[in-house]
Amino acid sequence: MIAVVMQAPTHAVSTPCEADAIDLRHLLAPEPLMRTLGMARQLPQGGAFTVLTPRWPHPLLAALTELGLRHHGQLLADGSARIRIERPLATFLPG
Repeated sequence: MIAVVMQAPTHAVSTPCEADAIDLRHLLAPEPLMRTLGMARQLPQGGAFTVLTPRWPHPLLAALTELGLRHHGQLLADGSARIRIERPLATFLPG
């Protein structure tokens, strides 16, 4: 029997657990939006982070899309949201 060991590529980004999420639920608007956008603008290629927001962040998601960032969200039972934000390794801009 041959054992195969697979290693993740060096550019792989690990998915943080809930403890790694940045909790912004205690902040009043527009502070969660402003803080998240500030962090998102500094995100390196291949980087990612997760935030917890007090409610579903429609304006934030639109702004992230305009910045070319990927986002995946989940509405939580208490009405807050968990949003994963990622900057792709390469961005293709049609010319």
